[in-house]
Amino acid sequence: MESMYYIGLDVHKKTISYCIKDTSGHVLLEGKIGATRGELDSWMKTLPQPWSVAMEATIFTGWIYDHLLPHAAQVKVAHPLMLRAIAAAKKKERSD
Repeated sequence: MESMYYIGLDVHKKTISYCIKDTSGHVLLEGKIGATRGELDSWMKTLPQPWSVAMEATIFTGWIYDHLLPHAAQVKVAHPLMLRAIAAAKKKERSD
């Protein structure tokens, strides 16, 4: 069975921060790239294969989603309020 790499993106107007984890949850790499098609293309060439990516829905997410979709095993977009609710629940769970 081939392992999957999971990437989380934090998308801003001019930059995209990323975190790459393996299937066991170990962080392999973190960094920041410019929010341009050219920088995304260069960055994607360096990624371990196959990879799945998730990001928060923002006004900048649409073009990034479309650009990554042909290259990724999966592209997921999460609603910001749902992410906050999940994070709050996990934080409460840890403190119990």
